[in-house]
Amino acid sequence: MTRLERQYASMLTIRYFEEKVLDLFSKNLVSGTTHTYIGQEATAVALMEHVKENDIVFSNHRCHGHYLAYGGPPELLLGEILTKECGMCRGNGGSQHLHYRNFYTNGVQGGTVPNGVGMAWSEKTKGTDHIVVVFMGDGTLGQGVVYESFNIASLFELPVLFVIENNQYAMSTRTIDALAGSFGGRAQAFNIQHNEISSNDVEVLTRSFEQAVEYVRQTKRPFCQIVHTYRLAAHSKGDDVRPPEEIALHRERDPIAIARARLGDDICRQIETDVKARVDEVVSRVLNSRPSEKKTVGLSNSRAKDLDVYNRTSVRCVEAINRAIDETLASNTNALLLGEDLCDPYGGAFKVTKGLSSRYPDRVINMPISEAAIVGCGVGLAMNGKTPIVEVMFGDFITLGLDQLLNHAAKYVWLFDKKVPLVIRTPMGAGRGYGPTHSQSLEKLMIGIPMIEVMALSPVHNVLNLYRYALSDLRRPLVIIENKKMYGQRLLPCSNGNIGDFFACHRWNDTFPTIKLTLDPESQPDVTLVTFGGMVPDAMDAAMHLLLEEEVQVDVIVLSQIAPIPIGDLVDLIDRGCSWIGVVEEGTVHGGVGAEIIAGLAEQGFRSGFFRVAAENQPIPNGVELESYVLPNASKIVNRIRGLLR
Repeated sequence: MTRLERQYASMLTIRYFEEKVLDLFSKNLVSGTTHTYIGQEATAVALMEHVKENDIVFSNHRCHGHYLAYGGPPELLLGEILTKECGMCRGNGGSQHLHYRNFYTNGVQGGTVPNGVGMAWSEKTKGTDHIVVVFMGDGTLGQGVVYESFNIASLFELPVLFVIENNQYAMSTRTIDALAGSFGGRAQAFNIQHNEISSNDVEVLTRSFEQAVEYVRQTKRPFCQIVHTYRLAAHSKGDDVRPPEEIALHRERDPIAIARARLGDDICRQIETDVKARVDEVVSRVLNSRPSEKKTVGLSNSRAKDLDVYNRTSVRCVEAINRAIDETLASNTNALLLGEDLCDPYGGAFKVTKGLSSRYPDRVINMPISEAAIVGCGVGLAMNGKTPIVEVMFGDFITLGLDQLLNHAAKYVWLFDKKVPLVIRTPMGAGRGYGPTHSQSLEKLMIGIPMIEVMALSPVHNVLNLYRYALSDLRRPLVIIENKKMYGQRLLPCSNGNIGDFFACHRWNDTFPTIKLTLDPESQPDVTLVTFGGMVPDAMDAAMHLLLEEEVQVDVIVLSQIAPIPIGDLVDLIDRGCSWIGVVEEGTVHGGVGAEIIAGLAEQGFRSGFFRVAAENQPIPNGVELESYVLPNASKIVNRIRGLLR
């Protein structure tokens, strides 16, 4: 079979497969949605001629054609679309979320672009000649993360081929109505070489992609290949509002018709017979296969719980974190630290990374101000053998990278059974007077995301050991909350089972340890406070004050794990005889961590009264004096408990 015959068969397989899928939709045999590649088949087929076995491909929502041209088995794809157990993701991903060998897709526009850049970065550090291909449509060029990714790919000279398929429409919006400027100008602005071609001829496209792929493979630099094409089918199933005469005009440039005219009817008829027979057989077999089982899919972390959870000496928090990262970089050559202004002589906004870039100049890297792309690149690096530790300079800015945590990192773990050992560490909280966009406690935004862990450092936990433990055998994303007030403070040491005047014990039923502090282990507490992070000293001060001044016994339980909430630990540590259980957090009260903890304890049958002490439901004002009116503190905790007990 000649190359053109093989390519014709591949294009025809895509076309006939997707027509069968649309037919199944019309018969109500498929639910959800699908985005066909009909009319664009030549682009993917031409490109995949030059993609090698170890190259990596990131696709988008219009992914069937890319997958089939890549060589993905049709039965795995159809099984996924039909929610069958034989689907590549057991039917959990559906039409838009696929993984086969080195082929990945996601339905969020633009989100895979930094993932692909991170994958390419990993390949560069390994010294391979593998490249990464990232597909995107014209509509995706409206996403800012695309340009953040262009900048990083160019800045660090990464081997990634950006393929922009301009099919003239983003859903129902014409490209000319949505994008200003030129396609090529976008690449050129970032010093990325590019080529534009307007063709549905698979042979012409094959020659063009040969040059593009060779450029990336040889130079190890990014390249942008722009293909002006047209989709002949609707955006999704039947929602097509384009003028019929416009579609008819473009049918004259159908890639299958172009190839058929070149091959001749006799050859094509035999190929068509073979392709249709194979696809029909797949459809029949998958339709009759077993439905997907209803079960949870995902990787759990499996660390050995053998570390000392208490501080044995008094050390500043910033020094403990710095030492932990230093040890990780020294022992794990795949670990790297990414963030803004990390390198010496500055050493980070809070000096956590001071000295590290001097010791590991190739693995402590100053990044552009591009939180979405930094986190997204971290996702790609983590998926490709690296352990990226990403610093988000202020916790407030984690919202800019939240899409990558929620819709990419967490989903890849669950959908693809893929290790994503990504660490996000960030300073949260107020107390320094930085104002409303640099002082928030936003951990509540992350505790509801399945498949990620959130750890909060506290003054009573051994920060060095917690970091050591957290970074060992990491399998899914971890967010580490570092309260910025703690950086300069000394951690509270434990001696002979005591932290100051408090007796300490702990439980470890979940991923990270939970510590219980009590001033009188022989007495039943009147109140139990559950807290974490920077609020621990305030809770301890309030407990001490209430015992000395009012003979009220208050136990303090300190979480290090706040997602998932370690309800098992709390059940073990909280005395069911106490009258009141309260949660103290620095974040705003509405919809906070406290609400989730109280709900979990109520479900476990606790009949105590519940209360919350948290920041007022408003932004954090500027300056420490105004902050004090909004933030919780020891005095407010004491007053709240007094009011309840009276």
